[in-house]
Amino acid sequence: MRQNGIENTEATATISKKDLLSFVQDFQAVLWRVEIPRSRIEILNDIIIEGLGEYTHLFVKNAAFRESLLEPKEKKRVDIFFENMKEYNAATTVFRVPGKSGEFIWLKLCGTRSSCDPDYYHGCLVDVTDTATQAVAAMEEKNGHVASDIAEKYASAKPHAAVELSQGDHEYNIDIADALNETYARLQAQESCDALLFSDVHIRKNMVTVYFSGKPFEMEKQGESYLYAGTVAQDIVRYELDYLIVDDTMDSIKPIDWALFVPQGIRSYYAKPYYVRGVLRSVLVICSKRKSMYTNRHVDSYNEILEPFMQTVRNWRRQTKASS
Repeated sequence: MRQNGIENTEATATISKKDLLSFVQDFQAVLWRVEIPRSRIEILNDIIIEGLGEYTHLFVKNAAFRESLLEPKEKKRVDIFFENMKEYNAATTVFRVPGKSGEFIWLKLCGTRSSCDPDYYHGCLVDVTDTATQAVAAMEEKNGHVASDIAEKYASAKPHAAVELSQGDHEYNIDIADALNETYARLQAQESCDALLFSDVHIRKNMVTVYFSGKPFEMEKQGESYLYAGTVAQDIVRYELDYLIVDDTMDSIKPIDWALFVPQGIRSYYAKPYYVRGVLRSVLVICSKRKSMYTNRHVDSYNEILEPFMQTVRNWRRQTKASS
């Protein structure tokens, strides 16, 4: 076994599968692993952190929920940890959040890339309040004074505010929302489709504009815009994916899944990217309200239906450019 490039000749302990599972379940930390290219997280044990209660797992999964609890300085530390995770870098950080009782609790996040499967990242979330309290007390005693901090507590998660795009006074012959509805109607013959989304991607502007079709999104406004960071499009580019299949949005760590898909009851989806001169410009997302509805075997059948819509998108963009 190698550690930091140095061969470790010390024998590894022999442990049965039953004992290993017992260790994972009993270990007093939330153990988790993330399949990085798919942004899919698995919680490996049932440990609950007292200060977070039933929201323990949500804290690891949902960036918007974390943001609702963290002060700006604490948020920066946690954001750096998760950015390191996405780059497969070993990382650790300590921070504090207001617990359910209103008192601060100290937590520690640590993680590293799997030595068994390089697509996975292993991590844990630990309550280190006792250790931190002792350390702070020792520091206060040494310095002879008590530091005072003020924490602002938010009641609920706040997803990124959408920015409305205006097309000005121009009118286009092609209504992209109508074209999307026509494509969705053809997809409805397949029982695995409850909604269809078209994302107009502008990486340089850090923006993705989304159009919807299907009952789950019937109350959503067409042409809503979201920050590119944290979207399906960013993951596709970052990990050079031909397509992305999400089996369960409730196991996702992407902010857009929690802001856009989970509230509408979408549990699984298939996302297909389209490029213009090597730059990602479009993503089509076929959605289902049931888990695990998409497999690698079926992607070609979806693509045959989606391609005519993409030809419409190319014409739409040409008309938009000519009219601007």
